[in-house]
Amino acid sequence: MMRRLMTVCAVILMVSSVVSGELFQDGGDRLAELQNDDGGWGWPLTGTSATNTVGPIAMGLAKAYENTGDTDQLAALQKAATYLQTKALYSPSDGYLAAELDRVLGTTANVAAVKANFYDKLAAGTYVGKGGTVYSTETYIAYIQTARSGTQANMAAWDIGMGVVGATAAGADASLWIAATQSEIDELAADNYYGVLGLAGALYGLSYAGVEYDPTGGWVASAGSLTEMADILVASQADSGGFTWWVEVGDGYEAVQETAYAILALNEVDRALYQDEVLNAGAYLRSVQLATGGWENYGGSGENNEVTGEALWAESVVVPVPGAVLLGVLGLAAAGRKLRKHV
Repeated sequence: MMRRLMTVCAVILMVSSVVSGELFQDGGDRLAELQNDDGGWGWPLTGTSATNTVGPIAMGLAKAYENTGDTDQLAALQKAATYLQTKALYSPSDGYLAAELDRVLGTTANVAAVKANFYDKLAAGTYVGKGGTVYSTETYIAYIQTARSGTQANMAAWDIGMGVVGATAAGADASLWIAATQSEIDELAADNYYGVLGLAGALYGLSYAGVEYDPTGGWVASAGSLTEMADILVASQADSGGFTWWVEVGDGYEAVQETAYAILALNEVDRALYQDEVLNAGAYLRSVQLATGGWENYGGSGENNEVTGEALWAESVVVPVPGAVLLGVLGLAAAGRKLRKHV
């Protein structure tokens, strides 16, 4: 019995290594190829570096490099760090990128720069944003809420929820970001665009910060906890494994961005509970990776650097770590459970 299990482990590890190696190598190489000389990336694919999307793009590149150890990808990360530390306008996603870059590159310079130039100035009410407007943390969050209106109203929960991740990862005060995320959850509407994305971002943010919440209004008011909200989120997973851009619309409406953030959220809320959903969503992302190595948000929308970064980031939590696979198989054997093969 043990010999058979060890054989199964070897097969799983081999398949996992091949799949992850190709995915991260191709995706990371694509981002390195498209990087501008200043260390940033154009949006959606080329052009002047966009200051507000370097966070998820370089985060995906960092996750690719962690899986490949590729020297060209490392060089691209170092350029991204220079860009992050010297840019004029900062964004909530810069906090989690700074923490990731410091971890990968073995430095503290990125968090130090983002804290000094963004979080500390927001706290002091002296951060100068786009157009010369001066913001505090409170007014900056209000700016996001105002900007995300109409058909984009649900996206405020995503933006601010990821702001919780950024502030928490960078060691800044996340209390106002958390309160605003909770408020945005109560305003999520199932009959508007981006409800799935909004819920996923909010769930990821609160769970990352270790904060529970019982909604009092909106689409998910019937839930009493993060787990119950996650249960509502999984109802928007299509048979393909992808998550849809509109609540419960089914196959044909999958989007890579929604799928990526749903993976991050479910993995953070309770990986063991949502293992099947996470693995199936990861399989969907792999199935729609472009021949270039990048991703587009949905069929025909065109390759997008931000979406590529988000897909790579999500896949980094889907692909099992070899040691974890071995322990998981042995654990199933000890419990007398039948092994199941996931797609």
